[in-house]
Amino acid sequence: MATERRNNTRRYRTYGSVAYQPEFEQEPIREPARKERIQGNTVRRQEPRRRPQVRPRRRPAVRPSIQVRPQGAVAPFAVVGLFAVLACALLLVMSCAQLATANNDIVKLRDELANLQDENRTLLAKYELVYDLEAIEKQFLSDGTMIKPGTGQTVYLDLSTEDNVVYYDGAGEGLSGMLQRAERFFAGLLS
Repeated sequence: MATERRNNTRRYRTYGSVAYQPEFEQEPIREPARKERIQGNTVRRQEPRRRPQVRPRRRPAVRPSIQVRPQGAVAPFAVVGLFAVLACALLLVMSCAQLATANNDIVKLRDELANLQDENRTLLAKYELVYDLEAIEKQFLSDGTMIKPGTGQTVYLDLSTEDNVVYYDGAGEGLSGMLQRAERFFAGLLS
């Protein structure tokens, strides 16, 4: 009954006039077992004392003695595998060194190419200045080695031989001169 009364005091009931306050969370009240129910007499019987349980002693853990097996022979595949890994590592280092030297050579060649391109531009400019056609024409006209052609002169250039120029004085006369004049006449009519 005492437990019932105590639980009843913790419950709050509202009938609309008091603010709502939830019940405390607690374990549900269990009904006494059949043995615990007292019929008739309300005096509680004294429960027999429980004996404390004796725990068995813990023995310290003993490590089992392990027999170490003697070292065996090294497997030949392990040795071959180790040498293969070392060879691959050596080849990797050598190829990285070759790549670094090739990269260095490429940088040097690029610098040299840039310098040569600059030099090429300056030499081309000098070359164009050396072969100024107007200056050459004035020089040869002043010497008398070159003469400007007159109106009646015809110059033939034969390119079948090696770098030779043949000049014909009488090219404007005769049958070939008459054919050239006819050719010019017809060309003038068509244009």
